[in-house]
Amino acid sequence: MQANDDSIQINEDRPHSRREWRTERVGWLVMALLLAAGLLGLFGYGPLSQARAGDPGGLSVTYDRLQRASAPSEYRFTVAPSLARNGALRLRFDDALLDEVEIQSIIPRPAHVRSGPGYTEYVFAVDGARGPSPRIQFQFQQATFGHVRGRVVADGAAPLVIDQFILP
Repeated sequence: MQANDDSIQINEDRPHSRREWRTERVGWLVMALLLAAGLLGLFGYGPLSQARAGDPGGLSVTYDRLQRASAPSEYRFTVAPSLARNGALRLRFDDALLDEVEIQSIIPRPAHVRSGPGYTEYVFAVDGARGPSPRIQFQFQQATFGHVRGRVVADGAAPLVIDQFILP
């Protein structure tokens, strides 16, 4: 007569189980780091995505270092009154910054716009009594993705370098 043994015999591979647990823990850590980076704005909107260039006492710009293609974005300029020349403030953008964007609005509106080889210049009328508007906003949408780097120049101010990465 045979003994009835209902127990299941499982061969256990402890080294393999330890490697599997270690890999699982590393995966959880990587997922937690990616989540934290996303919440802080490393992949888009948030505190880490904001960048500032320039001199707050002259010409400066605040913009999103990381943007998404086809998502609304803006350049927010702060301008010192001393940068106006002959009743006008001129902001000259490298074409690298504006070639692949669709400008939605500019606040305040420029008096006129002109293009030259490698640049686009926006001229803002200045009321001599009040000085130029302390803030100028360019609201736009990126039409492409990848690395974008260019300069913005105003008479009497150091050039600003805008360095962005556009996500698909």
